[in-house]
Amino acid sequence: MKPMSRASLAVVAVMLLAAPISAHAAAKGSVVINEIAWMGTTASTSDEWVELHNTTGASISLSGWTLKARDGTPSINLTGSIPAYGFFLLERTSDDTVPAVAASQIYTGPLSNTGEYLELKDNANALIDEVPQWYAGDNPTKATMSRIDPYKDGNI
Repeated sequence: MKPMSRASLAVVAVMLLAAPISAHAAAKGSVVINEIAWMGTTASTSDEWVELHNTTGASISLSGWTLKARDGTPSINLTGSIPAYGFFLLERTSDDTVPAVAASQIYTGPLSNTGEYLELKDNANALIDEVPQWYAGDNPTKATMSRIDPYKDGNI
């Protein structure tokens, strides 16, 4: 086999660099927005948190994923990964929000008590899960909004 010339190698390199790089989209519902303390805790209304749940039997990298409210706040660039059938805890501002559980990631930006439209998108910008409003939870008692079944639509 004849070795490639420098010019041929340069052409191949340019073709590889110009080739589109596409991210592989995760399956819808593979990670869900499982529970939200949109009202904070009895200790502080700023102690908001969001729990994500991996519904699959494989670990999922969240590199390049986002959790954003349509109004722009919060807007979270996710990092790390969720183990198979595991959970990922996002705590607002500090790791003191849920004392018994270490935060998987800290974020900034408040959740509105009157509701948010949250979208969870993967590294290919595909919509994986969404919460269009607060369906449950109670501000006076600080009861969280929790998904009834992680394998069903979050609008139920």
